[in-house]
Amino acid sequence: METAAGALVAAAVIALSGAAEQPLVVVVENTGNVVAVHPDGKRVRLAAGREPVVSPDGRRLAFVRDGAVYVSQLPGGKPRRVAAGRDPAWAPDGQLTLAAPDGVRIEGRLVAPGASEPAWSRDGRLAVVTEAGIVVGGQVVVPGGRSPAFAPDGRLAYVLEDGVHVEGALAVPGARDPAWDPAGRLTVVTDSGVLADGQPVAGTGAGDRSPSWGRRVDRPKPSANLLLPDLDQRAPSGLTVSAWGGRVRLGFTSMTDNIGRGAVWVRGARASTRTYDMRADQLVRTRSGGVRVFRDIGRIRFVNDASHHHWHLMRFQQFELRRASDYALLVRDRKTGFCLGDHYGLARHRVTAFTGARFFGNCGQWESGRLAVEMGTSVGYTDRYPAHFHGQSLDLTRVPAGLYVLVHRANPTEGIRELRYDNNAASVRIRLSWPRGIPSVSVLRTCQGSERC
Repeated sequence: METAAGALVAAAVIALSGAAEQPLVVVVENTGNVVAVHPDGKRVRLAAGREPVVSPDGRRLAFVRDGAVYVSQLPGGKPRRVAAGRDPAWAPDGQLTLAAPDGVRIEGRLVAPGASEPAWSRDGRLAVVTEAGIVVGGQVVVPGGRSPAFAPDGRLAYVLEDGVHVEGALAVPGARDPAWDPAGRLTVVTDSGVLADGQPVAGTGAGDRSPSWGRRVDRPKPSANLLLPDLDQRAPSGLTVSAWGGRVRLGFTSMTDNIGRGAVWVRGARASTRTYDMRADQLVRTRSGGVRVFRDIGRIRFVNDASHHHWHLMRFQQFELRRASDYALLVRDRKTGFCLGDHYGLARHRVTAFTGARFFGNCGQWESGRLAVEMGTSVGYTDRYPAHFHGQSLDLTRVPAGLYVLVHRANPTEGIRELRYDNNAASVRIRLSWPRGIPSVSVLRTCQGSERC
């Protein structure tokens, strides 16, 4: 289920086609991202999403994003939306199962109306959760239970109010999100991280949830022929606090450098004005002189606001306020999007092939009836927006005094193809206080290249 505690967890082995046997990793959800955690502690972000689960053959990853289930090929394939729903699971024969709005479906076929949280055993038994509890083969086997997970030998783990149980016995008090690794170790989530047979799993920590076991997964190296961009997110700066309309807002400057081989080049198109959004495609030049097009990397929408009236690439950046103690998400931005252009050559000193500006357009300002638009960021240029400008703020009205982490993310959905993604987030640690009811923010630490300051 799409809750903070996570929902269905399934164990699976990732054995990539043609790859040698690799060390076990655990794929987890953390703050809206799917992350592979390797035994040496290395963490590889696989996608933006929740509730990850890998197919039995190790070739596909299913996860939830924006109320729908997506599937991508491993490693590094483009996510494909399958259907509205949550709680993805894989049958032993590789059929995708999920909880749709009307119940559990297998490859689109309704098999358990009103149910959710499907889980499969290796011998083909399907467990689902209903109002009565966990149901297997039409029988309620655990009244009030949830989050079922079958072990390789067929044992059933599940969650009751006091923790994770296995076959009728309390196994780990206070834990949640049970899963099993291929060797039969019970894996659970606690406040401190992920435990396997009671021992911390290397590289996991607070905020990790929904574990799914597999084998080592790395992103494929991008083709040397592609002149891909590289979005390097700078840490938030220029923090100010403003109050108007009964709300208190934290403003900040955001800056995203392109330090890659080629431009962020985005072209939007729609068939007619009856379609509200444009489909965004990414164009990438090649060393051989051609252009490769990556279809449907996002959406472009016309924004008619008091201060600007033009087309925006949605979710180019994302801003978050998180509690420092447990990294819990408190506030997320409501910014409408970005008009990309070559306005600030602030990263020219960081690149070896600075070719100058190319994108001078205004993203179709005042032209809401356009059927196409083009925008982008050339190598060495920075997309910069100052505090409180076009939604550059977060609402602090109900946030109590304390320590927080302000995170800026570039390309949060990873729809834009890049050379790398591990530099897409940066953060600052801040202290929020309310002396005499007046908000005050001070920056304690700046963490370039890290979302956990």
